[in-house]
Amino acid sequence: IPWSATESWISILLLILVNVGLILFIKKGGSGAQLAQGPAIVFAELAYILPVVIILAWKRISWKYLGFGKFSRSTMNIGCGMLFVGYGIILIHNFILARLGIAPQGQEILNIINSLDSPVWLILAAVIVAPFVEEIFFRGFLFQGFRKRYGWMPALLLSSAIFAIAHLDLASLVPTFILGIILTYMYHDSNSLWPGIFLHFLINASSILSIYFFTQFPHLIP
Repeated sequence: IPWSATESWISILLLILVNVGLILFIKKGGSGAQLAQGPAIVFAELAYILPVVIILAWKRISWKYLGFGKFSRSTMNIGCGMLFVGYGIILIHNFILARLGIAPQGQEILNIINSLDSPVWLILAAVIVAPFVEEIFFRGFLFQGFRKRYGWMPALLLSSAIFAIAHLDLASLVPTFILGIILTYMYHDSNSLWPGIFLHFLINASSILSIYFFTQFPHLIP
């Protein structure tokens, strides 16, 4: 690939700067710190793509290097199998959080839904935008740059850890790290973004829509 691990690190710095700029812009506009209001949550997701656009344009690199090629069905089978095991670990993690009196990731999503006038913005950001831009940034760009220098296993762990930290939610740190490992391995196995995009879409869609469904029909909760 025509970029290095150094440029992958630069992309993280650019992402931080873009998000700081977004926060300052929103605050200046009088929206306060509620980033989950209106289209701001969509802009926050789209911010992931800006460092990639900047670096690829600066180095005149084709987007094909990110990995939009074909993939084998076995990659999806492996990913689904890993996800099944991962959910078992996440259930144990959430049980421990509950015993400690810490709200799990689902509660944070519920809080965001309740803070919005309409859930459309969250669905657009998490279900439609996030699977594309996060897979491009974390797997197609970040992981590939790290893999080139550090090897695939350290790159997998490092990019997955950054993926988890970037979500800025302590309760979701472990689940998101596990998800990052699964998605990154699928990318490593196929060198294609599509398996991760599809699985990422299914995970986010099922999570967001199920939580929203039960907020509308609380009497169905056992």
